[in-house]
Amino acid sequence: MENREYKLGLLFGVASFGMWGMLPLYWKLVGAISPYQIFAHRVLWSFVFIVFIMIYKDYWKNFSKMVKDGRTIKFFIAPAIAISINWMLYIWSVNNGYVVEASLGYYINPLMLTAFGSLVYKEKMTKLQKLGLALAIIGVVVKTVLYGRVPVIALILATSFSVYGLLKKRSKWDSLTALAFETLIVGIPSLIFLIFVEVTGTGIRGNLPFYLVPLILLSGIATATPLILYAESAKRLPLSVLGFIQFLSPTISLLIGVFVFKEAFDISSMIGFSFIWVALGLFIYSQVKILKVNSSSNN
Repeated sequence: MENREYKLGLLFGVASFGMWGMLPLYWKLVGAISPYQIFAHRVLWSFVFIVFIMIYKDYWKNFSKMVKDGRTIKFFIAPAIAISINWMLYIWSVNNGYVVEASLGYYINPLMLTAFGSLVYKEKMTKLQKLGLALAIIGVVVKTVLYGRVPVIALILATSFSVYGLLKKRSKWDSLTALAFETLIVGIPSLIFLIFVEVTGTGIRGNLPFYLVPLILLSGIATATPLILYAESAKRLPLSVLGFIQFLSPTISLLIGVFVFKEAFDISSMIGFSFIWVALGLFIYSQVKILKVNSSSNN
């Protein structure tokens, strides 16, 4: 792998997960309407935003031909379902006081991604990465045990996004076209649902302060931008690397959940999460070493 592509992959990955980590603030702000409506708006306006990008980049004619052909859509049904489950549950979690548990799910997810990378793509990890992975596993197990119950929300979030990551790794289409198909598949029923709630008087009209309406319309940009960056990162990085970068997102969300939304975070939680933070530190160090080696070999 070229050092330039590797650096781009890291840059795209950090940017996407950094944006995702900040999303709880956004979903909480528009929480006056139901999570189901937020999800539907998120999908619909994501598709609209992507269409504008495709027209600008002259992708639209090719995309419209693929849609009319119909045979291509079947390849995007699985990732569309996987990301929809993840989006819907995450929005619901944020607006029902489960940001900390949701962050646990995104801490578990890199372990699943690393497992997928090892089992499916036979990706190899350095000793530091293996040590970091072991500490992360310990941290997740400790946190899960001390949680006192099966963290269903966390497990579903981790599984759905891991499956989505695996499917994106195997995708032969560019990230923009793939995301357009995914949001189109979910966007059609979302549009029908939004029309229904508006007609019945339970939509955003009259139920959401006017100054928040633009934020709903901007949900497409907030959604599509990190997804496009994530897809580009997945094409340039091993899943094991991409998995560890993902620790950035739940760390930001965790801090928001504890310090902004005032969710519970006791000593037992601190113990579990501490293992994960040490693991992240080891992984970052290993990435610095890899970059130095790659830079030396290219000079």
